[in-house]
Amino acid sequence: MTTQADNLGSRDLKRANLLKYGAAAGLGLAVLSPARPAVAAQPRAAQVRAPMAVPATLGVLDLYINEGYLKMVDDSLVYHRGFGTSPTHLKDANPNLALSPVVFTAAGTVVESRSYPLGAQLPPAGVPQPASADGANPGQFMIRRNYWASYFPKRTIIAEVGSTLRFRIHNRLAKEHRFTIHGAGPGGSDVGTGAIAPSATAELELACPPPGSYIFSDPSNAPVERVLGLFGAIVVIHPNHQWDVAPGLAAFERQWIWICHDIDPVWAEMEATGKTVNPQQTKAVPRYFTLNGRSGYESLAITKDTALNLASEEETLIAGFPRQVDVRQFGEGTTLGTLRGGQLVRLINPGIVHHQMHFHGNHIWLARWNNRELSRDDGFVDPDGHVVMQQWEDVAELSPMHVKDCILPMKRPPDAVDQVWLARTTDWVYPMHCHAEPSQTAAGECTREDWWPTGP
Repeated sequence: MTTQADNLGSRDLKRANLLKYGAAAGLGLAVLSPARPAVAAQPRAAQVRAPMAVPATLGVLDLYINEGYLKMVDDSLVYHRGFGTSPTHLKDANPNLALSPVVFTAAGTVVESRSYPLGAQLPPAGVPQPASADGANPGQFMIRRNYWASYFPKRTIIAEVGSTLRFRIHNRLAKEHRFTIHGAGPGGSDVGTGAIAPSATAELELACPPPGSYIFSDPSNAPVERVLGLFGAIVVIHPNHQWDVAPGLAAFERQWIWICHDIDPVWAEMEATGKTVNPQQTKAVPRYFTLNGRSGYESLAITKDTALNLASEEETLIAGFPRQVDVRQFGEGTTLGTLRGGQLVRLINPGIVHHQMHFHGNHIWLARWNNRELSRDDGFVDPDGHVVMQQWEDVAELSPMHVKDCILPMKRPPDAVDQVWLARTTDWVYPMHCHAEPSQTAAGECTREDWWPTGP
């Protein structure tokens, strides 16, 4: 490891040599949430026969409800459905079941981009580089403010405040399906297309909701369709506050989106053979748990596929250089243009399992809960009996269809004495694993680690 601050720019960021962490395996019970009624927006056009593909229209995102088989981490093929950006067939070798990240801009365009802000500097291998060493705090650094872009995983839509979200949803399957954005309507209501008949198209147009993280899914026969893959996330960002959780709230260096999902091959096989799953009769027992679409060694970026490893690390592996953190504000540093904040982690759970995300090395600071701004002085008790307020959390519990915006501080661990902190010669790596039994199951687990490039 390079130990001189002036050599940071030339540092080799190879992470294949980092210590990787796994988690124990076990089998647990999935929790089924009752279906929430959607307040359907009226389609702007009559349903019509859906062609194979339609010409692109400026400012409109076309999504195709497709089906196909996806390879799991153990090489099994499991039937899936998904919102894709081009039409594909059941037997296609590479079915389009997860849209690539796109941005609805305030200017009215739809831009395909896996990084945001558009035009911002891309962090090398996903790791933001520091501005300089922090002379007042040995082994720590001054962090650039409002500088680095963030990478986003598949199934993510970024929307700028002031944009209009325009969708055309093409149902290419044999059953009715829906497209619903949860909590994005007036008063936090759901908005959607309503039922879309087989081979039909429906349009949906809505004003961009306030800054936050929203889940979209097909709520038909909930939660079956989203377990099969008909889900995604919309991240709303104010174009004048692109490095803030929301205007006036915590600032961050870059952000990560973690989308948790659960896959039940039994449900998938039933639907693939023309049956309709009754979730009350056939209880869900997920076998695979994914983080941004990957599980097991794929989520840890230790495969033989270098492109997959790089994408996994850019999109999922929380990283940065250690810095002094001011938890009171997560704002400006002592030097103009630097930052005392950490990294924003948006925990999004479209699945059916309660996750308990446990980070080693540092606690995380809960900033928002289901797009609700939280108080630092007073909280409330949620229906599950948890106190919800801005606070440090050792374990971030994430219920089905819930979202948490958290700050990982990237600060010196409180138990790191000077002799250890100043003598380190390698990057420190910390695991994140789930403390809930179901996601530590046999075939694919929901595990990740975070790490810091370091230097005294």
